[in-house]
Amino acid sequence: MKLKKILPLALTISLMVGCSGKKQSSTPTNEEIVTEIKNPVEITFWHAMNGDQEAALQGFADNFTKENPNIKITLQNQSSYQDLQQKITATTASPKDLPTITQAYPDWLLNAIDENLVLDLKPYIENETLKFDNYDDILKGFREASTIDDKIYGIPFNKSTEVLWYNKTLFDKLGLKVPTTYDEFADVAEQIKEKQNIVGGGFDSLSNYYSTYLKNEGVTFDSKLDPTSEASEDAVDYYLDGIKDGYFRIAGTDKYLSGPFGNETLAMYVGSNAGEAFIKEGVNNKFEIGVAPYPAKQVMQQGTDLFIFNNATNEQKTAAYQFLKYLTTKENQITWAEETGYIPVRESAINSDEYKNSGSLIAPIIGDATKNLFTNPLVKGMDSAFRESNTVLESILADPNGDVKSKLESFKSTLMSTFE
Repeated sequence: MKLKKILPLALTISLMVGCSGKKQSSTPTNEEIVTEIKNPVEITFWHAMNGDQEAALQGFADNFTKENPNIKITLQNQSSYQDLQQKITATTASPKDLPTITQAYPDWLLNAIDENLVLDLKPYIENETLKFDNYDDILKGFREASTIDDKIYGIPFNKSTEVLWYNKTLFDKLGLKVPTTYDEFADVAEQIKEKQNIVGGGFDSLSNYYSTYLKNEGVTFDSKLDPTSEASEDAVDYYLDGIKDGYFRIAGTDKYLSGPFGNETLAMYVGSNAGEAFIKEGVNNKFEIGVAPYPAKQVMQQGTDLFIFNNATNEQKTAAYQFLKYLTTKENQITWAEETGYIPVRESAINSDEYKNSGSLIAPIIGDATKNLFTNPLVKGMDSAFRESNTVLESILADPNGDVKSKLESFKSTLMSTFE
């Protein structure tokens, strides 16, 4: 991938100072890699974890420090993903103020990666002394999300995917089979509407639905996407038909479909596996909850990775890398999953009896649910384009009798300018 260089003059100057006119490389040499932390070093970690998630992360940091007393980890909560993204973007203009580690979606850092502000972790992963324990054990779909031009910029962290949540009590009562395809999903939803007079199904995230539907039709959401194409129109019509006939709905003002699902006004929906705790709370034992893999072959992987910035000292880079390794051990990934609801990033953790018997509803099915993960292409403009798809679909589905064609034509124009 060739990334366009977009860099303010002030940043260009700051990168050139002391470097003989050359930018610092993102890929360290063997001589630059520190293999042992002999003196005290402090690393800062920007994140957007809250509640139980933040408590779990702090617990890992505390335990790591006990095992590595020369390394102090300072966690700095940035409140939300949106606030974290904005702060990272603003701070890249002054690289010296960046943290050692940050949690981020890869596409937030494309400009920073292009300007060598993000550390290439591959030399550390392959270093004989620091070598990552079975890096290939991390799910392929997760690993690929932040690998560019054979450079590894991020380590998968709080990962999730979408699954099918359904009212098992109702399904058993009506003798319904759990859908495994889009056609079956629509058919079951229609049956529920006819027999029970409630909405049959829906998709929590419209942008995820759109991108995933296209992917399963062999179409990639990227700069070449034509929203007026047959595949795109099919994706819209599939959901729109269900809205018109009353067997589908969107989250709308409810924000998430877990609410209507818990209130028994919605029989099933596609949503994040990480919502398990909220679903259990909403259902409150009113019925038995069922969960199954996404009703299509390809399913989107979600969640952030962890990145190390190049402004750190060599000692800080190694200390930070050691912490990332610690967070992603099999044992710690099982603990992380049990305490937060996120998917373990390692196949060995997913397949372990300890995780499968943890009491999590998704644990027994997540192996099947993560067999064919994909991510949208890592290109500039993707974040904006992806969010715009949600806006467009919501506009169309909230107004079933509106002019769909004109809205898709407008979306096409927007995409052309977004990906320029």
